[in-house]
Amino acid sequence: MVEPLNDDLLDHEMRLRILDVTQRLGALPEDLPALGQAHEDARPFCWGTPEGGWHLTVRERDRVLSDRHTAESDEFVFWVAESVSERISWRLHPPELPGFRAASWRTQYQLLRGIDPTWADVWLDTTRSALIAAGADPDVLGMLPTPP
Repeated sequence: MVEPLNDDLLDHEMRLRILDVTQRLGALPEDLPALGQAHEDARPFCWGTPEGGWHLTVRERDRVLSDRHTAESDEFVFWVAESVSERISWRLHPPELPGFRAASWRTQYQLLRGIDPTWADVWLDTTRSALIAAGADPDVLGMLPTPP
């Protein structure tokens, strides 16, 4: 039986891909998700299933806050890069500083663009769509970065 809190549930190849992309992003250890083991402290963690595919999961106090699953390795690495770039941008532009949201989004876009311009554009389109669906006003949408 697999025990997500105790077993290493991430294959070696995916672990190497994640470490490569996070190094290219300039991530610090605290920016990285946990690799292969579950956490209960709202820290994202990456794990693979015995049936194939990978999960990017966030749990807190035995409650799943989010769980993204895919069988596509490139999609999974993008999700991890998206999560890590967000953590880096928040570290560089803390919420208590004025203008943090625009600066944070701009940094996240630039980080993803440095890895793969398509990733940056997908992130931007997805973020814009989510904001519009949530009823964000034009001032908020105006804080999103403008592609070159």
